[in-house]
Amino acid sequence: MLIYFKEDNVLTEARNLRNMTMAQTPLLGDENTPLHAGPAGGTGFEGATPRHHVAFTPNPLATPLHGDDTYVSATPRTDGRSVVAGTPLRTPMRDNLSINPEGFASIADTPRDQRLHNNSAKRALKVGFMGLPKPENNFELLVPEDEEGTSDLINGMSLSEEDAAERDAKLNLMQKEVERKTLARRSQVIQLGLPRPADVDVRQLLQDLSMGEDDESEFAHAQQLINVEFVQLLQHDSIAHPIAGTSRPGGTRSTYEIPPDEDVETAKSEIQFELASAVGFPNANPDQLRQGLLALFKTETVDEMTSWAFVRQRLALDATTKTWLEPSKVSVEERIVGYISVLDECRDLMTKDANKASKAEKKLTVTLGGYQARSTALSKRIMDAFDELQKTKVDYESFFQLQLNEAAIGPRRVSALREELDKLERREKRLQERYSDLDAERKESQARLASLDERVMADAEALNEAHLAEMDGVEDV
Repeated sequence: MLIYFKEDNVLTEARNLRNMTMAQTPLLGDENTPLHAGPAGGTGFEGATPRHHVAFTPNPLATPLHGDDTYVSATPRTDGRSVVAGTPLRTPMRDNLSINPEGFASIADTPRDQRLHNNSAKRALKVGFMGLPKPENNFELLVPEDEEGTSDLINGMSLSEEDAAERDAKLNLMQKEVERKTLARRSQVIQLGLPRPADVDVRQLLQDLSMGEDDESEFAHAQQLINVEFVQLLQHDSIAHPIAGTSRPGGTRSTYEIPPDEDVETAKSEIQFELASAVGFPNANPDQLRQGLLALFKTETVDEMTSWAFVRQRLALDATTKTWLEPSKVSVEERIVGYISVLDECRDLMTKDANKASKAEKKLTVTLGGYQARSTALSKRIMDAFDELQKTKVDYESFFQLQLNEAAIGPRRVSALREELDKLERREKRLQERYSDLDAERKESQARLASLDERVMADAEALNEAHLAEMDGVEDV
């Protein structure tokens, strides 16, 4: 019986190995390979040695599963079976909307069973979708015809609500229009950012403006109203739009009443018409009038006696009130203080301009440093190339002039050289002939000398023999 169980386990193990080899891996979306268990609850030959039962150590910290006395074991099992049907503190199964079919909670007790059930449900749903007929997409849209007079109106008002985007656009336009009108009500000094006083002394300014005016003239009352309006507007600007150096507290409110827009527009149109009529163009618009005034100023000569540059030279500055007055109304000490303040103001202005210029130069250096370096390098290369071009041009002109000179003088030089060559050849020929004659004479002289030497030697030998003979005769006697 034991042998039969062993053989059955071996065959079951072989079948499991074949299934695991031939079946697709679960990583590609298929299910796990089904394994067949042997008679003893498993093959028993997963490793090199048979499986042994291991005593599991209970976990005292685990909680019972589903109300029973089963706990999670702290020692893992080695037989390949699932230790428990769930994990401690797992999220319980909830199906309040009855989405899952009946028996799903009992089927999906473990994560593996739940995954297998989900995969099978997906495949079944996919097969069901594949069995559906192909859609034809034949749709007909029935649009109701708009009939006149069928709109729902109550007391002449439509029941449809206004679109939020259109309402926001209208509100933005209205807000922009209000802001534009508010900005237009400001004085030109505020709009253009022109210099203005930080504090305005109403009494002193009205007194200064009324100086030198004739109260009996027909425009005295109008000029007085203009001065009052001007002073009030200056005071309103200093309060409503304060600048640095003001001595007024921040909560001060202006009592100046801004005139209505219609009155301001009417006054502007009247001033425009009066000025245009004075210039000679009553129907000109503001731009044309400005251009005409500029052209008139450029063509006509301004009286130097009425210009501010000429009048300022005759006035003295009062440093306490910052006003230009007649020199007779200011003492010498105050005049000196005024000149010093003007000089200091000019120095401060020059220092500010110098600082601005230096900052601008630094910014330009940072911004244009690379361009300047590149420009310097290119300028140097251009200058070097220009110098090289000048040298090359001088060489070319020199060689070209030399070519012209050689073309004109070359033949004559060649003929002169040929004549000199002929002379040298004739002279060489004559000297060669002279050399040959002298060589022949030398050879003849050497031959004569050789013959004379031979004759002298012969005579000497003869004399010697004769002398020897005489000596022999004397000895014999």
